[in-house]
Amino acid sequence: MLNRLNNKEYLYAFIGIAVLLRLLLMPFFSHVDLYSEYRRVFYVLENGLFLENSYRFVTFWLEMAGAAFSTLFINVSDGLFHLDDPTQSTSNLTDYGFFLNDPNIFRHLFFFKLPYLIFDIATAVVIWKFVDNPVHKRIALLLWLFNPVTLFATYIFGRFEVFGLFFLALTALQLKHHKFMLASLCFALALHCREINLLFLPYFLIALIDFKDHWLKNGVTLVGCLILIALIYALPNWLLSAINGQAPLLFVDPNASHDMEILNKLFSLGYYWFYPIIVCLAALAFWEWENSNATHAERFVLTSACALFVFFAFNSHSVHYSSWLVIFPVLAVQFGRRMVFPMIVFTGLWVVLWLLKTDAGVFTLFLAAPLNTDFIGLGHFPTWFNQHIANEHLNLNKAIHIVRSLFLVSMAFFAYRVLKRD
Repeated sequence: MLNRLNNKEYLYAFIGIAVLLRLLLMPFFSHVDLYSEYRRVFYVLENGLFLENSYRFVTFWLEMAGAAFSTLFINVSDGLFHLDDPTQSTSNLTDYGFFLNDPNIFRHLFFFKLPYLIFDIATAVVIWKFVDNPVHKRIALLLWLFNPVTLFATYIFGRFEVFGLFFLALTALQLKHHKFMLASLCFALALHCREINLLFLPYFLIALIDFKDHWLKNGVTLVGCLILIALIYALPNWLLSAINGQAPLLFVDPNASHDMEILNKLFSLGYYWFYPIIVCLAALAFWEWENSNATHAERFVLTSACALFVFFAFNSHSVHYSSWLVIFPVLAVQFGRRMVFPMIVFTGLWVVLWLLKTDAGVFTLFLAAPLNTDFIGLGHFPTWFNQHIANEHLNLNKAIHIVRSLFLVSMAFFAYRVLKRD
């Protein structure tokens, strides 16, 4: 039956199914990070401090709009989200327990995730417009709408990663149509959603170059776009300074902000991954420069995808961060890259890695707490692993290292498929 649908009917049908799936997930899952995030949002709303913080400006304003809308349906005046000290905004488990036992918990979770749903579906539409081949359109749409990683990050864990992913997809779409200023605007907005997007700036700038044009025209384009990005990136701080005389950072521990230990470790090879990442990212920039015959959008998408593969090959972050790995491989389908099998391998290893490497808030305790604190019925999975699988030859730590190594291989496989021309 699906084969008989034209492209427009296919789009509507699968977006309808995807929305239904998301609506079923939205009210029933939570993580302490979601509650912490919205305590910050309600602190700003309660105190009328709408221009008091430049940190993730776009993300925070979108969440504030969603929270303000939710107050039309839910009474939040009972102090549930009250925050005494904005520098200590991460919720403790006692406060989180009150949140989970609130009679409005399901409505809270639904409305808090509603902005994520809007941008998630908007991203699907951008992907649909970006990919030209009718068959590839369908593949890209399904990879975005039904991959477990973004579903988990957005609707189960409950994080805002989809905002930045939307603006990155929109950046690629504007590059495809040679609208460089609009692309720069979208990229600047992506920077205000997540700091990680700075990783893609060199590849975005190189992608703007048209090697058939005179160097002066390319120089004007590059400088103009870079100035636009810089102005938009600096705008929140300028507004804050103009209104308040300073640009305070709410929700940041003042003691942690002066701690230079992390920076010192970074440049002293305390993080073993630092130099390999720099080498690989620089190599990608040269690769992008050499592939001058490719389109602007193709160069941006493929090198940005590989930059993420490099980053995650050497790093292991929180479980929801892996959602960043989805958008560029999906967009790469436009350029004939075969992404289905690498996506399956990556997803499978992601599940296994985070089952083994989990904490109390990832796949078990507190994740599905509105319904059950032991949703999967296995308790804390590492404990179950130690009781039923681990032996003298394979302990939990060794299992994590094995799967982490395989995850690195999956990143290499992704990069191979992205860089290989069929």
